[in-house]
Amino acid sequence: MADGGQAIDQAHVIELAARRLARALGYGGGFLADTREEAERNAESTCGIGHLSVVKRGRVIEQAAKSIHESTRVRRQHEWKQSAGVIAIPVARPDQDALAALSFAKLDGPLEAILLLYATGDVPKYWPIVKRFGLAVKAVRFAEEALTDAMQRILCGRAVMAQDMRAKALNIRASRYRRLTSACEDLLRSWLKRASHRYLLAVT
Repeated sequence: MADGGQAIDQAHVIELAARRLARALGYGGGFLADTREEAERNAESTCGIGHLSVVKRGRVIEQAAKSIHESTRVRRQHEWKQSAGVIAIPVARPDQDALAALSFAKLDGPLEAILLLYATGDVPKYWPIVKRFGLAVKAVRFAEEALTDAMQRILCGRAVMAQDMRAKALNIRASRYRRLTSACEDLLRSWLKRASHRYLLAVT
């Protein structure tokens, strides 16, 4: 039970750090919108949040008509009914504290890159940095494939290819590849946990 609780706490810490950083960088849908009734708000009192009313096309109030002499046509006119609801349009606000915390946290080595990778999902930008450090630690054959599969499991919940199929494609024993992938995943998760803890300490 203690181990399970610790795993949940670690995952929660990682999610908190990633979401705070993602919002600061403009990724994801983490912005909060005010959803009060339209009658209680107006454009002048809205602080940084725009809103649109929802309207629906109703009954026909005027039929189409055509002028014979001028050869012009007037389209049929509908009544538009306004809904009582409101659409909130969140406005991104730069979170300077969250951005500055990246410097204060002193995320050296692969820590900053792996946290940014997890928060933004920008694989082309950040994965090469993480992989370079991973290969320096796991200097064994097929480490690049194992690191890539492990990172995909962290980001997406599963790798593109099953471990047994990957082992078959690499012509190695499946048990050996599973051990290597597990070790790589443990390494990457340890970096992500350390980065998240340091970041949250710096941002609070």
